[in-house]
Amino acid sequence: MDQPGNWNYTADETLSTFRGLSAVEQRNLLAAARACLAGSGFASAQELINEAWVRIADGRRKWRKNKTFAQFIGGVLRSLATDDDFLPEERKLVRRHNGSSIVTSEHLDTVAMEDDSDEVIRKQRNEEALCALEARFDDDVEMGLLLLGIREGRIGEALREFIGVDAKRLEALRTRLTRELRKLAAAYGAKEGRS
Repeated sequence: MDQPGNWNYTADETLSTFRGLSAVEQRNLLAAARACLAGSGFASAQELINEAWVRIADGRRKWRKNKTFAQFIGGVLRSLATDDDFLPEERKLVRRHNGSSIVTSEHLDTVAMEDDSDEVIRKQRNEEALCALEARFDDDVEMGLLLLGIREGRIGEALREFIGVDAKRLEALRTRLTRELRKLAAAYGAKEGRS
C-alpha cells in the first residue's frame, strides 16, 4: 500500500522537471501564464512563473504522481493568479461587490453609468455563465487547462499538447465541456422563461 508521501513527487524532482522543459514546453508554460494574467496582481507572465517556482521549491505546491507536469503547473498558475494575496486592492473591492468580473481602476467610474444598457446586462450574464463554468471545473486541472487553451485559441494538436493528454482523452474532455455548456444553457433558458 502506498504511503501518502509516495503520491507526490518531491520538490527536487519537480524542480528538476521544471528545469528540463523543452523549448516547446517552455513556450506552452509562458502561454499558460499569460492566459492567467488578466485581472491578477502579477505584472508579467514571468513573474507568475517565478512565484510558482518559489511555491514548488518551498514545498507549498506538490505535484501528484497521477498528473502530468503540464496539468500540475497549469493548476498552480491558475491558483496563484486568482490568489487574493496577489490581487490588487481595486480588484479585491470589485470582486467583493460584483463577483469576479475583470474591472480595472479606469473602468470603475463608468460601471455605474452603464448599468441600464443591454450591453452591460449581456456582459454580466456572460460573466456569470463563465464563473459558473469555471466554478464547476475548479478542482479539475484538465478541464481548467482545456478552458485556458480554448481561450488562447488553441485547437487540435496544440490544444492536446497544452493539456498534456492523448487524442482520446481530449475528446472526452470536449464531450464533458459540451455537456456542461448544454446544462448551463438550459439553466439560463429556464431562468429567462425559455425552454
